Amino acid sequence: MGTTGTIIFFMVLLTIVGSVALLLATLKFYWGERGTPPLEGEAKRVAREKELAARAKQIEHSRNNPRKPRPESFWNNRRSG
Repeated sequence: MGTTGTIIFFMVLLTIVGSVALLLATLKFYWGERGTPPLEGEAKRVAREKELAARAKQIEHSRNNPRKPRPESFWNNRRSG
């Protein structure tokens, strides 16, 4: 009975440790930095302006640096010879 009791003890201990770790991760995720309430008033307007400026910068960058397609030789996997 000693071996069975030891196994059960460690199973219960690991279950409790795992549950506490899951609880802490959940609390950190939902009520931590990401769980802040939404912005209001002036802070919301400033955040929106920053987002629009960043989007405009991305669009301008994509216009100035268009994607270049790969050359046809890149897709040719046949041996030459």
